[in-house]
Amino acid sequence: MKRIFFMLVAFALVFTTMIPQTTLAKKDNDKKRIRELTKLVEKDDKKSRILWYDLSANLFNLDTPEKVKNIVEKTANANIDTIILDIKNSTGFVAYNSEIAPHISTSNIPKYQGYPENYDLLQAVITEAKKHDIKVHAAINTFSEASTTYQDGPAMLHPEWQTTYYTAVQKVKAADGSSFELTGINATRNSDNMILYTPSEYEVTPTNRWGVEVQVVDDVITQVSDRNTTGAPPVEVPDNGYVISGNGKARTWMLEHLKVGDTVSVSEMETKFVKGQDYTPSHSTFVNPIRDDVQRYELSIIEELIDNYDVDGIVLDRARYSNVYADFSDLSREKFEAYIGKKVENWPTDIFEITVENYERKNVPGPLYQKWIEWRAGNIQSFFRKAENLIHKKEPETFFSTYVGSWYPEYYNEGVNWASRTHYPEYDWASPDYHSKGYAETLDFIMTGNYFVDVTKEEAVASGRPDWHSVEGSAEVAMDAINYSTFNYGSLYLNQYINDPETFRRALQMAVEKTHGIMIFDLIYLEMFDWWYIVEEEFAEESESPHHIKKYMDLVREDK
Repeated sequence: MKRIFFMLVAFALVFTTMIPQTTLAKKDNDKKRIRELTKLVEKDDKKSRILWYDLSANLFNLDTPEKVKNIVEKTANANIDTIILDIKNSTGFVAYNSEIAPHISTSNIPKYQGYPENYDLLQAVITEAKKHDIKVHAAINTFSEASTTYQDGPAMLHPEWQTTYYTAVQKVKAADGSSFELTGINATRNSDNMILYTPSEYEVTPTNRWGVEVQVVDDVITQVSDRNTTGAPPVEVPDNGYVISGNGKARTWMLEHLKVGDTVSVSEMETKFVKGQDYTPSHSTFVNPIRDDVQRYELSIIEELIDNYDVDGIVLDRARYSNVYADFSDLSREKFEAYIGKKVENWPTDIFEITVENYERKNVPGPLYQKWIEWRAGNIQSFFRKAENLIHKKEPETFFSTYVGSWYPEYYNEGVNWASRTHYPEYDWASPDYHSKGYAETLDFIMTGNYFVDVTKEEAVASGRPDWHSVEGSAEVAMDAINYSTFNYGSLYLNQYINDPETFRRALQMAVEKTHGIMIFDLIYLEMFDWWYIVEEEFAEESESPHHIKKYMDLVREDK
């Protein structure tokens, strides 16, 4: 027995020596980082305090050096240590002196008119922030490059950049054979729109009186109410049916073709592909993130900011696909087929098919659905690696971060896996290799939006929602997904707490307690709601951002 024991010990020693020492060192570092960053959550004096300055929302609140001086002083008085300045917004226009991207003063978008020509907002904020020892990180909206609403922005000059959407037009078909395109389901009814309202969302229609509404029960029209003419109240949405609501051209068609007692169908679908500028569900025109020319453009903007401005960090926003319907271009098909090593026989239904079930649109996954989700996440991961490499090779001390929504179980729709590569999600959309496409390890820190009205998990459940639809629950989901590979700063959308300052205070306390710090979105609401006093009270004690503490930052960067 002794002989066997010593043989086993000898074998174990030999086996251990066969493992590369770098691998053993990495495992030890991983354990240390997780241990230290876990304990760090409990340290009240080591919490980041970040305030986001959104470009569009604050455009004319920051359009002079005097206004910037006033706002930065308020920021300093609130003991906030970092400003995230949105300097390239979703339209692709910028508010600094760029030789690459168009200045926002040149835009034709109505609400931007009158912005000072060549005004350098970035430099103005940096100058004032330095006086108060506040760090400034420049945020760029990455893959959103124009306004769809106003057809203005760089993507309009480069239509080849624009993402291609896979859509299915749902049609309302009358008994006489005529049909009209359904604009949306349970959505806002705008001019010339036809919207279908279902009992799962509404008891009565949420529309104004300027349209016609048709109530349908078991596919038979039971009521036609031309509220535009009569001023009648909203129509009841039946439990076993729906209501179609139309305005303008849609109203005219409905009055001509839909009669009480007639049958009507809403299940007819027509698949088509549209470019970003024609995709009206989105106000922003996204570009295809896998195009080489698109990536070169975005990276050149990052490089320009680092080269020309004394920024403390670069933040990527909207560094993702627009939604689950993007991008279905020929290029994406070609690249995806190369990734899986075979042709897609039925494009795009082998990815998913858009159908109608119980009067509502539904995406039915195909055999390649999981692999498609994995591939898209890998594309975004690849870009993050390029951006991180560019930033830290040029300026090793410059921080690299991103903002994402904290709703990880659903965020795959945006083609992003912001989790750690060590996180193995157990969802029906996740492939066995999905975890390997996580990009948290590329980041110096991440800001995850805990954008929920309910503060605690118990409150969310009492409201009839999942417990993670709360600040507390979503913070826990985010911390689990990131797995302490980097710092996570919980984030709040202040407009969700309008007229309820104490709920905002509770939400802020919860986000700080559950994560490594807080990002407040956005400056405009502190001004509008006059809530600076809440932030000042909650941040009265001194605190230091974890990413400013070398021993913690070294642990995070060793993971790259």
